[in-house]
Amino acid sequence: MKSSQYQFEGLLLTGSPTDTFADFYRDHIRHADGARLAAEQLKAAYERWADDRDLATSSPRAIRSFMEANGHRHRKSSIVFYLDAVLGDFEGQPVPARAIPVTDGRKVREAVSVTLDDLDQIITELQGMRSRIARIKAAVTPWSGR
Repeated sequence: MKSSQYQFEGLLLTGSPTDTFADFYRDHIRHADGARLAAEQLKAAYERWADDRDLATSSPRAIRSFMEANGHRHRKSSIVFYLDAVLGDFEGQPVPARAIPVTDGRKVREAVSVTLDDLDQIITELQGMRSRIARIKAAVTPWSGR
């Protein structure tokens, strides 16, 4: 696949509010060139993590889609594994920025569009707050011309 478009890892990590795998991924999986992560090892770690938090788990299909969307192709030999993925405890650490080829430009455009819409709404709310604060400040500032 040849593409000049790239996304930064983390862009697809928001997931739906019920997608617990995105949270698990953010805290326990990192990209590592040449590494292979067995799907069974990933599944076991994810299920323990979800069980400890009393959360429902995502389907194997959703996990595979998520892993592939974030640059970890799956391969099957005697076992199924994900390429360039390593399992660890990265809780609280930021997901490192890394350019990966975009497989579906529509998802990137949708994510950017949502982000821009959110920023526009925040800016509008902040401008309204600024106006209200200015009016309050003007009302409580003592008159200096008497």
